[in-house]
Amino acid sequence: MPTIDAVARAAAEVSGGLLAGAVVEHWPRGRSHHGFRLSSAAGQYLFRVHKHEHPGRMRRLLRVTELLAEHDVPHPRIRWADLDRRTLPAAYFIQDFRHGEDGSRALSEMEESDHPRIGAEVGRGLRLLHSIDYVDTPVDWRVEMDERFRIRLAEAAELGALSEPERRAAIAYYEARREALEGVVRKLAHDDLSLANMLFERRTDGWHFDAFLDFERTRGRDPLLDIARLRSLTFDACPAAIPAFDAAYGTPTDAAAVARLELYAMYLLVWGVPWSREAGVASREANYRRRLAAWLESH
Repeated sequence: MPTIDAVARAAAEVSGGLLAGAVVEHWPRGRSHHGFRLSSAAGQYLFRVHKHEHPGRMRRLLRVTELLAEHDVPHPRIRWADLDRRTLPAAYFIQDFRHGEDGSRALSEMEESDHPRIGAEVGRGLRLLHSIDYVDTPVDWRVEMDERFRIRLAEAAELGALSEPERRAAIAYYEARREALEGVVRKLAHDDLSLANMLFERRTDGWHFDAFLDFERTRGRDPLLDIARLRSLTFDACPAAIPAFDAAYGTPTDAAAVARLELYAMYLLVWGVPWSREAGVASREANYRRRLAAWLESH
């Protein structure tokens, strides 16, 4: 992790002097990065140094955030970056610092009356995100989804999350809805819409959605994958947000869309078991196992 003095020097240089003299403080909330808050006459910014550098991923992130800014998607805009290590022996970027709390912290302080409001605001923001065309692979979406499901199902079964009869039942459920994957047009999708990756702000009339965070996993996907995650996982603690989200976003209700939403809701539970094991988060793995077992029992 770079020192505060090194961060101050790099920020001043990369900004052309605009951040010279900024007060630098450690910002300990980063999970995948070392964070520093910069306070200057020009405003407040967040200086982020990734703990595990992925140069290609970081360059893609810069391109993604340019698209977000062009389409007015609420997010902390990246203002400066040095991925070539000219000003610091590590790649970094500097983004706007937005006040508020991420949803994992804010939810316990929200009233039930806040939930429809935030659902509608998230819906309007996500509609802007999903309006962006983004094709990062020539692979047909159905082919990609088939492969993702096959691999994650095998991993989950290897970890003992499904019995052989349950594995066959999951495959049958997938196959019954697989045709709906035909002809899906890829759009920019966040692909990690947890409460922790959304920022909320308390105002005089209650809590409001402010911005989406952490676009490192953003790709060209079926946008309904984001919606399935929100409806089946993210908003489970505030279900009153879901109808308001659907109305504001305009969640499609045709037969093919419903089939894909059902398929993705199942897939995300299967995916979550090996993903949590890889991430070393035992509590999340236990949660995914519990949810998957309940889904299997009901289907």
